[in-house]
Amino acid sequence: MTYTTQTILDNVARGLTTAADTFVFLNFKSRNDLNNSAPFNANRIALKAETIDINTNRTVPSFPLPFSGAITGESTTLAIDLGMATKSISISGIITEQVITKIDSDDNQYSVKMTAHEVAQLLHSSVDSSFIQSQQNIGELTILIPSRVNNNYALHAGTTPETPIDELPLVPFTFASRTVDQENSLRAANFPDPVTGSNAGKGVEGFIQQFGTNIVGGQPFITFNLTFEVALVPLGSGR
Repeated sequence: MTYTTQTILDNVARGLTTAADTFVFLNFKSRNDLNNSAPFNANRIALKAETIDINTNRTVPSFPLPFSGAITGESTTLAIDLGMATKSISISGIITEQVITKIDSDDNQYSVKMTAHEVAQLLHSSVDSSFIQSQQNIGELTILIPSRVNNNYALHAGTTPETPIDELPLVPFTFASRTVDQENSLRAANFPDPVTGSNAGKGVEGFIQQFGTNIVGGQPFITFNLTFEVALVPLGSGR
């Protein structure tokens, strides 16, 4: 089954705890070791995001050419594009109580319902860890977005240009390009396929640079803000 916005809303209404019930997830490094039969929410934490800011900052060394203005009457700046950019994602929203499912390296499964305060503590503990603690360390951010066009610049199966946005398949947000855009690229990552029950989707890898929470007395939920830096962190996964 392909996930859509309506699918997730239905999961929320039915109170399903092993299926997608939100659009944003933080994945533990150990999630890379799971097989396709693992529950959708295994080794990940769901976030109820209210705002998501995605920033891509390109780094292009540039310098003005001496005497260019004296010769042509118009100064010229030379830029050298070395293909460098920094990418970060800032999210704010709320943390609520939820079922946390963990599967360890011996395939033992634990499912417990944690309070919002416990989930917040779990996240603070994760940010305080290193790549060595793959069951504790967060290494991936998954943001599900509606998609009409697939990797080949064609409509996804079962969709039309008029398909309502809440019925479009969901794909994880990545910085990958579609096949047509990959001309002169080597080993470029493809645009992701729709998320299904057996394909939880690959998000963006990196690390949480900053995580903050605000606890207000009497409230069952906790507000949060975090900054996730997209980066290649090769260590920390694998059994």
